[in-house]
Amino acid sequence: MKISTLFSQKLKVVSRGILLITFFTYPSFYIITQAQTITSGTHVVVGTGAVVSSNNTLSVQSGGTLDVQGTLILKQNLVNQNSSATTLGSGLIELSGSSPQTISGQNIIQDLRINNASGITISGDTRVNGILKLKSGVISVGSNNLFLGPAASDSGGSVASMVDVTGTGQFRKEFASASSFTYPVGDQTGTPEYSPVTLNFTSGTFPAGNYVGVTLTDAKFNNDSISGNYITRYWTLSQFGISGFNCNATFNYLPADVVGTEGSIYCVKASPLPFVTYSIANTGTHTLTANGLSSFNTYTGGKGGLDIGLTAFLEGPYNAGTMNTTLNSGGLIPLTQPYNTSPWNYAGPETVASIPTGVVDWVLVELRQATTNAGATSATTLKRRAAFIKNDGTIVDINGTDPLRFYSIVPTSNLYPIIWHRNHLAIMANTAATQDASGKYVYDLSSGTNQIYGTGKIQLGSLWGMVAGNSDGSGFINNDDLLLWQSNFSQSNYNKADFDFTGFVNNDDLLKWQQNFSKLSTVPN
Repeated sequence: MKISTLFSQKLKVVSRGILLITFFTYPSFYIITQAQTITSGTHVVVGTGAVVSSNNTLSVQSGGTLDVQGTLILKQNLVNQNSSATTLGSGLIELSGSSPQTISGQNIIQDLRINNASGITISGDTRVNGILKLKSGVISVGSNNLFLGPAASDSGGSVASMVDVTGTGQFRKEFASASSFTYPVGDQTGTPEYSPVTLNFTSGTFPAGNYVGVTLTDAKFNNDSISGNYITRYWTLSQFGISGFNCNATFNYLPADVVGTEGSIYCVKASPLPFVTYSIANTGTHTLTANGLSSFNTYTGGKGGLDIGLTAFLEGPYNAGTMNTTLNSGGLIPLTQPYNTSPWNYAGPETVASIPTGVVDWVLVELRQATTNAGATSATTLKRRAAFIKNDGTIVDINGTDPLRFYSIVPTSNLYPIIWHRNHLAIMANTAATQDASGKYVYDLSSGTNQIYGTGKIQLGSLWGMVAGNSDGSGFINNDDLLLWQSNFSQSNYNKADFDFTGFVNNDDLLKWQQNFSKLSTVPN
C-alpha cells in the first residue's frame, strides 16, 4: 500500500481548478496533515480506489465541490458552507476521530460510516443514499434531520452505535415500496439507552420524496391518562407523501422504563386523542406492537383502555325521541372541552379539530367504584373524561364514533357512571354498569325511571333524561340560575342560560327554568 502525505499547506485551488486523486491499479492511501479548505470554484475528487484520510477539519466553501468516489476518512469535522444540499460523491465517507466530530451544512452522502466512540453531531440536514454503517458512536441530530434515501440501508445499532433523536430533528427514511425498516434510535438522557423502532409496511403508495420520521423522548408521556402501569418513554412518528398504507410498528423499550406491572402494559396511541389501545406488551422482548396503522402519531406503553357505552338524554334539546344539533350546525360548540372551570374543575386535554356530525354538546363522564349506589361518593371516583353526547343519546369518544374509553384504571368493584352537563342536573346510574361479550361496560340511563339514581330526572315521552335549568352546576335549580338567565338574556352564543340549545337566550329558556324550579340532583356528594 502506498502511503503519502498531501497538502502540507492549506488546500486552496482557485479559478475553477480541479484536484483529482484517483488510482486505477491498486488501492492507495493518502494522509492530509493540515486543515484543508476547498475554495469557491474548486472541484476536488477522491477517485475510485483511493483512500484519503484527513487529520484536520475539511471545509467546503460556498461554490466549492467535493466528489468522493473512493473513501474519505475524516478525523475532525466536515464543514459544507454551500447554502443548498450538496452531493458529496458516490463513495464512502467515514468519521473516525477520537474526539467529538460535527457534520455541518446540507450534505448528500452515498455511504456514511460512523466509527467514533466520542460521537457525531449533525449540524444541518444530512441525507445518506447508500449504507449508513453504525460501527461505533452515537449520531446526535439535534434540531436537524438525518435522512435515508429509498435504496438506503443501515447496519449496526446498539447502545454504543445509534441515532439520538431526542431533539426536534428526526431520523427519516424514504420507502420505495411496501417493506420493513428498523430505525436504530435511542437516547442519551442520563444513561444511554437503545430503543429502536421497526416499521413494516404491508401496503401503500410510495411516491418519490416520501418519508417516515421518528423522534423519541425518554420520559413519561404528559397526560393524566397515563398512570398506574406505564413506561417512561414515547415515540412520535410522522410521515409525508405516503397514502393508503397499512403498517405494523414495533417499539423497543427498556426494563428500566417500566413503572408498575409490565404484564399490564399495552401499546397505546397517546396523542392526538382519543387514545387507541393496541397489543399487550411482550415482556420477554420488552416490545410494544401497534398493528394495522393507517396514520402515524405518538405511541407509548400504558394501561389498556376500559370502554364504556352510555346512553342519556338532555331535556333542553330533546324533541320526539331525538335531540337537536342546533349548536353544532351553528358552529357554537367549542373545540375544547368546557369543564375546566368551577364547579367541575376538570383539566382534561380533550380537544378536536372539528365537532363531529350528530353531536349535541360536550358532557363530562365520571366513573365511581363502590359496592352500592349510595356508597358511590366522590371519594370513590376512578376517572373523569370529557365526551360528546349525540342526538340519539349515545355518549361517544371525541372522534364522534367510538365508545368512550378510559385509561389506566382497573375496576375492583361495581362501576357507577355519572353524567355531568353544563346546564342540566347531573345523573348517576342506579345499578352497576355491566360488561357485554366484548368486555365493554354498558348502561342506558334513559330506558326507565329506575335507571337513574334518586331524583334529578325527568320523563321525556317514553324515555327519561337530565333536567334542564341548572346553569351554575350547583346541582340545585334555584334563583341563582334565574339571575344568570337574566344577565344573559338575548345573548346568542354558547351560553349556559340557553337551556333549549337554540343558540339564543330567550323566554323559552325561562319557561324551562320555571318548570324545573327547586329540582335537585341526588348524585352522592
